[in-house]
Amino acid sequence: MAGTGARTAAATTAALPPDPPPALWRQRNFAALWSAHTVSQFGTQLSFFVLPVLALTTVGATPGQLGLVSAAETLPFLLVGLPAGALLDRWDRRRVMVVADAGRAVALGAVPLGYAFDVLSVPLLCAVAFVTGLFTVFFDIADQAFLPDVVGRRQVAAANGRLEFSRSAAELAGPGLSGLLLQWATAPLILLADAASYLVSALLLGAVRPPGPAAGTAAQPPAGTAPQPPAARERMRTRIAEGLRFVLRHRALRSLALATAVANLAGLGGALSALLPAFALRDLGLSPGRLGLALTLGNACALLGALFTARLVRLLGLGRLLVAARCLPGLGVLLLATAEPGRAVPTLAVAAGLIACGITAYNIAQVSLRQAVTPAALQARMNASVRFVVWGTLPLGAAAGGLLGSVVGLRPALWAVAAVALLSVLPLLLTRDVRSLRDFPDEVGD
Repeated sequence: MAGTGARTAAATTAALPPDPPPALWRQRNFAALWSAHTVSQFGTQLSFFVLPVLALTTVGATPGQLGLVSAAETLPFLLVGLPAGALLDRWDRRRVMVVADAGRAVALGAVPLGYAFDVLSVPLLCAVAFVTGLFTVFFDIADQAFLPDVVGRRQVAAANGRLEFSRSAAELAGPGLSGLLLQWATAPLILLADAASYLVSALLLGAVRPPGPAAGTAAQPPAGTAPQPPAARERMRTRIAEGLRFVLRHRALRSLALATAVANLAGLGGALSALLPAFALRDLGLSPGRLGLALTLGNACALLGALFTARLVRLLGLGRLLVAARCLPGLGVLLLATAEPGRAVPTLAVAAGLIACGITAYNIAQVSLRQAVTPAALQARMNASVRFVVWGTLPLGAAAGGLLGSVVGLRPALWAVAAVALLSVLPLLLTRDVRSLRDFPDEVGD
C-alpha cells in the first residue's frame, strides 16, 4: 500500500504543470544579454547614419559607390553564412558573440585612423564594411540561436519583443543624436563611439551564464549516448544541407524566407540604403541634422510596433499581422518617392514611420515563429540558412539601387524600389500555413 501511494504521489507530481519561469526582468542572464544588445544597437545606429554621410561628404562618393559600400557590409552573408551556421551548432555561441563584438570594434577603429593619416577612401570604407559584416554574420546567427538557451522557448516571443524594443529605441534616438553630433564633431570620430559600444557589449555578454551545458552550445546527445569519434561526425556540407533542407521543406519557413528576401532586396539594407541618403542630402537639400530629425520622428513608430505586436497577434491573428506588417514598408517608400524640398521633413518622417513600424512588427513575429518551430539542435543552422537567403539579397539590392540611381535618377529608382517592396507580401499571401495562423504554434506542418 505504501509503495502504491508513493507511485500515485509521484504520478500526480509528474502530471502537474511546470512552474512558470520567472519574469524576464528578474533573470540576470537575460538582463545582461538585453543590456549588451541595447548598447550595441545604439552604437550601430550611429554608424548606420554617419557612414553614408561620411562617404557622401568627406570622400565624395557617388550613389553607385555608396551602393558598393553598403553591399560590402552584407556580402559576407552570401559567402560564409551557411558554413557559419553549421559551425555555430558546435561552437560556444556566447564566446563567438564576444569575439565578434571585439572584432567589429577593431574594424571600425580603422576609419578614424584612415582619416587621421589622410588615406580615407571608398575602397577603405568597403574593406571596413566587409570585415564588420563578416563578424556580424557570426554574431547575428549566434545571437538568434542563443536566445532560447537563455530564456527558454516559453519566453522567446516576449524576449524578442524586448530586444526589438531596444532596437526600435536605438533607431528612434540614433539619427537625431547622429545629426546633432555631426554639428560638433567629424564623422570619423563619431564612429569611435560605435567601436566603444561593441566593446561594452562584449563585456556584458561575458557575464551571461545560461543554465544547461556549456554556455550557448548546441543541445548535447541524450545521456548514455556514446560520443561520436571525429571520423564519424557529419561533414560540414552535410550539416549545411540539413539546415537548408529543413528551411526549404518547411512551408512556413520557406515562405517567410522568400518574403523577407524580396523585401530586403529593396529595403534599408538593400537598394534603399544606397538611395535614401543621396536623395535626402542632394535632391531634397536637407542637412544631416534635418535628415536625422526626420528619421527620429519617423522611427518613433518602431516603438509602437515593438509595444503592440503581441496584442495585434491576439487581435488580428499571427498570419494577418505578418501580411499587414510586410506591406507597410512598401507604402512608406511610395510616400518617400513623392517628397519635395518644401515638405521634405514631414514627408520623410511619415514614410520612415511606416517603414519602421512594419519592419519592427514583422521581425518580432517572424523571428519568434521561426524559433518556435525549429528543434534546438537545428537553431543555428536554421538561422544561417534563413540569413543566407534573406541577407544574401542585401548586397545585390544595394549595388543595384546605387547603379539604378546613377542611371535613371534617384526618384525613379525609389518608385521601382517601392514596387519590389510591395511584391514581397505575395509569398505570405500564397502560403496557407502562414496566412491562416492564429498564434505561435508548437509545430507547423512541413
